[in-house]
Amino acid sequence: MIEFITGFAAETFILLARMAPYLLLGIVVAGALHLVLPVGMVARQLGGRGIGPVFKASALGVPLPLCSCGVVPVAAALKKSGASSGATVGFLVTTPTSGVDSILATYSLLGGAFTLLRVGVSFIIGLAAGVATSLGLRKKEETPLVEQPGSGSGAGAKQGFIVRGLAYGFGELLGGIARPLFYGTLLGGLIAYLLPPGILGEYVGTGFLSYLVMLAVAIPLYVCASGSIPLAAALMAKGISPGAALIFLIAGPATNAATMTVVSNMLGRRALFIFLGFLIAGSFAAGIATDAFFGWFPALLPDFSTLGAHHMSGLSWLEIVSGALLGALTLYHVGRQIKTRFARPPVDETPEATCPHCAAGGRKS
Repeated sequence: MIEFITGFAAETFILLARMAPYLLLGIVVAGALHLVLPVGMVARQLGGRGIGPVFKASALGVPLPLCSCGVVPVAAALKKSGASSGATVGFLVTTPTSGVDSILATYSLLGGAFTLLRVGVSFIIGLAAGVATSLGLRKKEETPLVEQPGSGSGAGAKQGFIVRGLAYGFGELLGGIARPLFYGTLLGGLIAYLLPPGILGEYVGTGFLSYLVMLAVAIPLYVCASGSIPLAAALMAKGISPGAALIFLIAGPATNAATMTVVSNMLGRRALFIFLGFLIAGSFAAGIATDAFFGWFPALLPDFSTLGAHHMSGLSWLEIVSGALLGALTLYHVGRQIKTRFARPPVDETPEATCPHCAAGGRKS
């Protein structure tokens, strides 16, 4: 029992420590982005018809640090502020599947080539789904834009900007992804400890069947863009192909009950079918292309030999310190959420958002 606990803990910490420096840096950058890209400014760029607003929405969604539940109220605010239906769908695809924090964390565990593929696939699917939505709905949308107040200036503005950015990044943002990051890292550590190398590739396969399995797991499972990364790394270490892992990383964060309900209610069922159809078809196509790419260039895949080795000798001091800090902050947020949940009885139980980002501050960005 002691051997299991120590081995499981070591594998979990290795996953956490490998991505911690990049994820912490991403959180700092995300805090700055949150302040310089307010909803009103973004909405003014996303109104109107044609491919231009869809392109802008898909591109703007790539760096924004919103989880798959946190993006829902922001997308609704954009739509009410004048964003087109196509731009809204593009934003709903790219935003939860990327984010500056998850981009850096993907690089830390899965390498630069995989990171570029993930970002590129997210943008292409978002753009294609958005354009298809605009063509499929063919509605002229003229919602008046809502002006947002400026951020202000004057003495102490720079210091206030830094403090507010850090407060958002390590408070609201990290609090929003804390639970999925916690569960995803634990599950990844468990897989890395228990399963022998190559076992999933042997039984699940590396082709069409593995794509179906990953899609079937990803669509109903709530995962955030960052919390899904350690799980994907552990799956790849045990034999799942890079293409199947990419399907999990794209379909998982982009699909959940809240997103699909909002798309259906706000844009209609036709938009929902377009959204899901392009997401599924695009993920499959990306999985095939990704496996072909790494089949030609296998050296671009990271070395997963340390996962399952049950030792931390390969970690640098920066990774160890960052891992300990990220772990402590994650446990702090998870503990606060558990305490809040049980400390007071719920008064008004509207359909529960899966992450605290939505309830805490996802309505303002």
